[in-house]
Amino acid sequence: MSSAPKETKPEKKEEKKLSQGNWLPLESNPEVLTQFASRVGLPKDFEFVDMYGVDETSASWVPQPAAAVVLLFSSTKEIASFKANERKTIESQGQDLSKNLFYITQHDDIGNACGTIATIHAMANSTDLFKPEGVVGDFVKKWTGKDPSDIGYGLLEAKDIQEVSEEAAESKVAQTATPDRQESVAAHFIAFVKVDNTLYEMDGRKAFPINHGKTSQKSFLVDAGKVIQENFFKVSPKGSFSLMALVKKASS
Repeated sequence: MSSAPKETKPEKKEEKKLSQGNWLPLESNPEVLTQFASRVGLPKDFEFVDMYGVDETSASWVPQPAAAVVLLFSSTKEIASFKANERKTIESQGQDLSKNLFYITQHDDIGNACGTIATIHAMANSTDLFKPEGVVGDFVKKWTGKDPSDIGYGLLEAKDIQEVSEEAAESKVAQTATPDRQESVAAHFIAFVKVDNTLYEMDGRKAFPINHGKTSQKSFLVDAGKVIQENFFKVSPKGSFSLMALVKKASS
């Protein structure tokens, strides 16, 4: 296997001027994510829907084809410890990463943008089903092939994406009050995607994507569910979790 990519260290680029920051958090609500994604380039025949479990029966209720899974989880010590050990293992043993992945580093200065980044990860890495249009499509074209840290700084300056994200965060379809932009949110969004028939975990706060092995369009939801069960639910049984899938609309 190839060696693991070098760790991304955003602190080395702090001298860059950050024109944007402190993004508002998106609610874990498929209507909110669909509203945001549709306005920034998600094709009209795709939407986010709730997932009610990670077992095969729950996966069978989700419309097909599914492009991505988005997970919101509470930030717990158990998950932080598990992820630290997972990183050490990957850095020691290496992993194969597709050159077709589009990965964004979430810099500290961007605030609560993990929901936005997870949504972009889901859209940008679903090219076997669709290509993002609009401002996200333009963003992906501009930054494809660049260093993930640089892409993260590019997102900080993407005012057009930030404006739509914040409108979605404060929209009427949101079921909870929007936290203050300075408030620390103890939960985090990540995405699971299928690129080159491989399942990847995309977490912008981590040093690199995580290769979870082979998958297929047919088994993608079940395979992602198994990883979520083992690496999140079992690791932090008292944690809070919410699942959504990016799918083609049933009527399409």
